[in-house]
Amino acid sequence: MRALPIAIAFTLAATAAVAQGARLQPPALSEDALPVGSDAVKTMAGQWDIAVPKNNLKCRIQLNVTGRPPVANIGMPAPCRKSFGASGAVQFWELTSRGTIRMMGGRGERLMEFARADTGVLKATTGANEFTLEPMSGRYPSPERTASVDAAVSRLNQPQAESAETPSAVAGRYQLVRANNADTGCILLLDRSLPGNIPKSGKASLEKGCSDQGLQTFDPAGWIVERDRMFLYARKGHRTGFNIERTGQLVKDPPAGSPLSAKKLP
Repeated sequence: MRALPIAIAFTLAATAAVAQGARLQPPALSEDALPVGSDAVKTMAGQWDIAVPKNNLKCRIQLNVTGRPPVANIGMPAPCRKSFGASGAVQFWELTSRGTIRMMGGRGERLMEFARADTGVLKATTGANEFTLEPMSGRYPSPERTASVDAAVSRLNQPQAESAETPSAVAGRYQLVRANNADTGCILLLDRSLPGNIPKSGKASLEKGCSDQGLQTFDPAGWIVERDRMFLYARKGHRTGFNIERTGQLVKDPPAGSPLSAKKLP
């Protein structure tokens, strides 16, 4: 299979593509798509080879997670866009809850959706063409990256029964306590409503009257459930993780800084 004659360094082309995507209005995140900050999306991000085997076309692209929320940019060198025709119009991508990679145009139109077909390889059919998408590490396929992609897709394809680990079960009011069960006097509200343009499981906030300086500085704004973990997002974008115990209690892990746990209130 011949490679496209890309004379421009990939990093420069990818940077230009990100800049182009940044000038576009990002489409809204689809209902079946995962937030850009989720671990599964970060696993999928990186370099991929997109190809049309029957036409001997192959090109290196970059699935970024650095674009503006709610969806992420695709870096594709200009020669690729020209050779791939209408399929080269992709600007954004998202990962669905089924483990498929969906590529969209500048106005959010859905152009193609890749599903796992073989070890490390995803396929999409558009018109008369079949496209393949293969994860790359540097210049060559990486067994480690392929294994990570396959594991992420497999986990997402497993049916998720309603349990203590689902967003609807985790949502509620929580009493926040420090070490030795010391009450902070603060109540954390995990709401299922979405916090504006921050794609999470819902909105997080402290009820009025919280005087804990550390919690006020963190200033929770959003939250998300990933498997058996709840991640609490600060308004500035950073996050901290909590293990979801069988009792429904949330325990900060790793316990960096002051220990913190959350006890669900009736």
